[in-house]
Amino acid sequence: MSFIKLILSVFMRSFTSFFFMFLLMMVYWNVKYSVGIEESWVGFIRNRPIDQFLDVVLYGMIAGLLASFIIAILGITIDYKAILVIWPLALLLMLFDERYMCFSYAGGIASLSSLMFGWPKMDVSSVIALVGILHLMESMLIYMDGYKYSIPVYMEHRTFDPMGAFIMRKMWPIPLVVLVLPESSTKIAGSIGLEMPNWWPVFSPQYVPENPLVALPIVALLGYADIAITDTPKGRTKESGFWLCAYSLFILILAVVSSRIFWVKYIAAICMPILHEAIIIFSKKSQKKGQPVFTAPWRGVRVLDVFPDSHGQKMGMMQGDIVLSINNSQVNSMGGIDEILSYRPYFIWIEIKRKDKTLVLETMDYVEGIQDLGVMFVPRNTSRYFLMEERKGLIFRAWEKISVKFKKNKMA
Repeated sequence: MSFIKLILSVFMRSFTSFFFMFLLMMVYWNVKYSVGIEESWVGFIRNRPIDQFLDVVLYGMIAGLLASFIIAILGITIDYKAILVIWPLALLLMLFDERYMCFSYAGGIASLSSLMFGWPKMDVSSVIALVGILHLMESMLIYMDGYKYSIPVYMEHRTFDPMGAFIMRKMWPIPLVVLVLPESSTKIAGSIGLEMPNWWPVFSPQYVPENPLVALPIVALLGYADIAITDTPKGRTKESGFWLCAYSLFILILAVVSSRIFWVKYIAAICMPILHEAIIIFSKKSQKKGQPVFTAPWRGVRVLDVFPDSHGQKMGMMQGDIVLSINNSQVNSMGGIDEILSYRPYFIWIEIKRKDKTLVLETMDYVEGIQDLGVMFVPRNTSRYFLMEERKGLIFRAWEKISVKFKKNKMA
């Protein structure tokens, strides 16, 4: 019980760190950016930014607490100097591309540097295990929370026809407790000495501590950016979470094996960033070249998304439904639906096709009439498309601005 109380005590201290406040600012900025995309495509904000912000913070805290206990129980000990190298390296990589602010890349580079040049001096297996655990938590967060607040957009299919898609953008701040091996003369702010039980550790550390370990509060940032074209947002996040979970378990296995067989450390350090990058590339290609789900049908109008507290939601309409008729009037375009609803009928019944079934849904409003279903449909024709672009880092964005300005000056 004292062990649990100590971990919780150190865990709570991470909330007061300046770096955690900085990550909260980054997370809120990401939420505001996503809200801006949603407002431009949906026409209004469905969920308040503060609600979305509190959602990711809560899930991040749960994941961080779970990861902290896993790290402590397995006995994954990190040299304090390694933390001082990996975090700044991750921030440096973020300047080139935002998705590189990931411990898979920074941890892999630091591990190879330690193995080949002896700097920074660290337990490579423990760093690899830490990366594996963080990505295991990320897979859990993607599965449970990744699909929430997804943004419906229109994209251009390879056949040049419009199709519906969903954008998912999430960042979770992760307060974390790690076990570090500080120098005997070093006192780390916010840390607490920790005497471990006799059965510990499960994971064999490279350096056996002579002095009590130090439980140190740190913070991490887990991000998820994806697009759902071949499936619904929930189905897409399940697939992404599965592959990331498989990656995490493989990395953890390599970490355990490398703690006993030295040359496996090289394999693990190389595989960590390469496999992570391969999953991202394969994931993007599978969406771009796969069969889209939300396309315009040959008859009727397909539902892309149903907004909260709308007539469509009250009727039970779902993503992917095909509206065939309204009040016995066949519809084949969004304009046809708008024309029927322009008379503000008090009662409507809609015939829809859901997979292989044909259903009739009803709704009524005897006060104001029904003018809008609160549904976003897949258009047959549109001139507006969402362009999926990489979120380049500050260095690339600054270079692009300098290049454009240089070309303008040269032309002038």
